[in-house]
Amino acid sequence: NEMADTTICRTDQAQLHIQSDGLKFKWTPAAAVDNPTIQNPIAIAGTTILYNVVATIGSCSATKDILINTVPYPKANAGPDTTICYNTPAYLHGSHDGSSFSWTPSSSMVNANTLSPVAYPARSTSYILTSTDNIGCPKPSRDTVLVTVLPQIRPYAGNDTLVVVGQPVQLNAEGGVNYIWTPSIGLNNPSIKNPIGLYGAEVDSIRYTVQVFNAAGCFDTTGVTVVVFKTNPYVFVPTGFTPNGDGRNDVLLPVAVGVKKINYFRLFNRWGQLIFSTTANGHGWDGRLGGVPQTTNVYVWMVEAEDYSGKRIFLKGTTTLIR
Repeated sequence: NEMADTTICRTDQAQLHIQSDGLKFKWTPAAAVDNPTIQNPIAIAGTTILYNVVATIGSCSATKDILINTVPYPKANAGPDTTICYNTPAYLHGSHDGSSFSWTPSSSMVNANTLSPVAYPARSTSYILTSTDNIGCPKPSRDTVLVTVLPQIRPYAGNDTLVVVGQPVQLNAEGGVNYIWTPSIGLNNPSIKNPIGLYGAEVDSIRYTVQVFNAAGCFDTTGVTVVVFKTNPYVFVPTGFTPNGDGRNDVLLPVAVGVKKINYFRLFNRWGQLIFSTTANGHGWDGRLGGVPQTTNVYVWMVEAEDYSGKRIFLKGTTTLIR
């Protein structure tokens, strides 16, 4: 079968072939085929070219022209790569000149049947825009846009804090490079990670919200509460507790306000036996001795601490375990 003029997609190659009993062949232009001296070379130019071949046998020759016409692939442009904050959308904007198109993967997209879908990738994802044409080149054309998802910000502002009037408290946030504390009441600088808070008697408690930003300007929020006591620095110990496992008042623990550190908190039974000791604020006794629940009784406690100015505090009292 003689090869007729052929249309291919631009930049593609085509197998040229002729019916001939020639012994020698010469294709022109020679640079547009992979081998100009064989019967059936491959057209490698990828552009529209009129090829000519001369076949010879002895002093006889024959010639033939074959037109390889090229049509362009449809154009697809998925748009520029983009970077987004964690758990935020990416607004894509594609274009094409084909007769139809599709986006993949479409499972994390809204309006994937438009050229301006909204993507919600859980991690960095490459989205592919495919364009097809039923008039020119029938092969699809593709372009890719990379949506880079920045790591999740994990903001932290520390534990809730108890202070007394006039006691400076060092607050500290973590998880980013820039910070904004709101409200700014009592803070020496609301735009740093570790402001110092100082409160008067007019403040009972305050809840701070901290916006924690990464280098790209993404942010997440967290919070911390400061409770202000209108007393001198003190260690409060309940007069009783009920370790019955109901989640309410199950543990006897010292609550220090205006205190820099607890040197010791000790608990004794009525025979003077030491049954519990700690130096940690907020760490208490669960009503067990050697793993054995203790019965209803009165216990003596003693605590020594240092307030925020370094002054020593010594207190003692009794508490009742109630079963």
